[in-house]
Formats: sequence, structure tokens, C-alpha cells
Amino acid sequence: MALNVRLSDRARGDIEEISAYLGEHWSEKVKTDFLVSLTNQIDLISKMPYMYRASPSKPSVRECTLNKQTLIYYEIVNEDLIRILTIRNTKKDNS
Repeated sequence: MALNVRLSDRARGDIEEISAYLGEHWSEKVKTDFLVSLTNQIDLISKMPYMYRASPSKPSVRECTLNKQTLIYYEIVNEDLIRILTIRNTKKDNS
């Protein structure tokens, strides 16, 4: 059974920011591909929440690599709920 997934306000802002960047600097297709990939990955997290590693700095938080530039950080709130905390663009963070 899949768990419910909720996005934090920060995660919503991250998605908007990444989507806007991709649409402006790459193309609408790249933006759409990112959103489809993100949706598919969140669906997978909801079905198998323990498949990704716990963060070394905060064990209650798990981190999932969406692609080589993007990490999804989430926590399993309870047996029914996952909260997506943030979606980090690692390339932007390192530049």
C-alpha cells in the first residue's frame, strides 16, 4: 500500500524555482521531463519509502537522487504519511 505524500512549503517553492529555471534556460520539454520524473520518483517513494538511504547528518531524513543535479529529502512521518522536505539542485548549490 502506498503512503500519502505531502509537500512542505519549501519543497513546493523548490519545485517552482527549478521548473522556472529549466523553462527559462533550457526548454519547456526539459521542464516537463523534470516534472514527470519528479512525479514518478515521488510515487516510487510513496510505495517503497525505506529504499533510499538515511541522511548521515539527520537519520530521520532520507535522501533520494532524482538525477545527477537533484536530490529529494523526505521523512516518514508515520505509517500513513511521507513529507517531502526539500528538493535541492546540487549543481546550483555548488556553483
